[in-house]
Amino acid sequence: MNIPVYFEKESINTMDTRGEVLLTIMASLAQQESESLSKNTKMGIHYRFQQGKVMVNARNFLGYDKDDNGHLIINPEQAEIVKRIFREYLEGKSCKKIAQGLERDGILTSRGKAKWHDTSIRKILENEKYMGDALLQKTCTVDFLNKKRVKNTGMQPQYYVEDDHEAIIPKEIFLMVQEEMARRSEQNACFGRRKGFSANHPFSKIVFCAECGEEYRRIHWNNRGKKSVVWRCLTRLKQKDQCHARTVNEETLIEAFLDALNEIVGNSDDYLTRLKENLETAINEVHPESAAALAAKMAKLQQELIDRTEHRENYDDITEEILRLRELQAQTAMDDNAKTEHKKRIRELLKFIERQKSKVLVFDGSLVKKLLEKVTVYDDYLEFRFKSGVTVSVEK
Repeated sequence: MNIPVYFEKESINTMDTRGEVLLTIMASLAQQESESLSKNTKMGIHYRFQQGKVMVNARNFLGYDKDDNGHLIINPEQAEIVKRIFREYLEGKSCKKIAQGLERDGILTSRGKAKWHDTSIRKILENEKYMGDALLQKTCTVDFLNKKRVKNTGMQPQYYVEDDHEAIIPKEIFLMVQEEMARRSEQNACFGRRKGFSANHPFSKIVFCAECGEEYRRIHWNNRGKKSVVWRCLTRLKQKDQCHARTVNEETLIEAFLDALNEIVGNSDDYLTRLKENLETAINEVHPESAAALAAKMAKLQQELIDRTEHRENYDDITEEILRLRELQAQTAMDDNAKTEHKKRIRELLKFIERQKSKVLVFDGSLVKKLLEKVTVYDDYLEFRFKSGVTVSVEK
């Protein structure tokens, strides 16, 4: 608009040729200063990360607040919401179903919003801070001028701090959830595409075809005017010529499950003996290297890494060893967690058999989710594999 701007302190007039040159030079110097300040700030942050000092914004962090010293402390009311999310996920609900349940009960998000998204639920389930640990530098700034932050996919080093603060979710429960998420993700791969996890029915995602290995899908069938609910192989639904697995009526599936339970109850002495033997084997099984020994090695290496960093010495070999130990720790924890879960499932079936004094006559979907791991459909029988390791075949 042909209006000059005059900077009194620097005596710069934007309509003057000399002023334009000075402005360009000073802008360049200011940018260099900003870049230098950004680098120094990053160095300070990285150094704090190396020392294991956790920096977390708790303003919108469900379940935690900060005390006067900046440490994470549990918010009891919000912690119950977090516990509910983890519990319902392990009970078989999908992220979408959990979100709908929270909305239905009028529970607000960490930002005070009434709307819950399934992606938010998933982020909560994947957040290691709920088990007391902290992965630092999940995101990083890629442009110091516009402060744009992106997910850190290797541009900057990450730091993992164990037992940094009080946990809301026990580590064994958190790891069980990660296993369940991996299991659902693996099952959701279908013909190169993704499909959602459905938790509308207790048999969802656990009925499989013996011929092609694909899962069975629950559908409403209208056969010559007669409506019914049946389970059909997904391959046969999409490509009839690729699989010839039979269709199973839902009533037949329920009856077969009750028959499998009654087979266990009717021969309780035999099954109780087998389950107690399985439990004894699971209890006596020992991992080659304990979690405590791995933690001690990790602590020693981390201290050595800090010492070398302070003296500007090469630490590539230590970094590789720390990464290897971290993977081994994760595997050990998963193995220990799997054993704990297996023992728990054995005890659950033991308790069910001991309490059940008569035949099971009424179908209870919660028993399916609690006790049953997989159903395999063969031409002339159904195979029920329970989470305790027991397998029962029923001719149907």
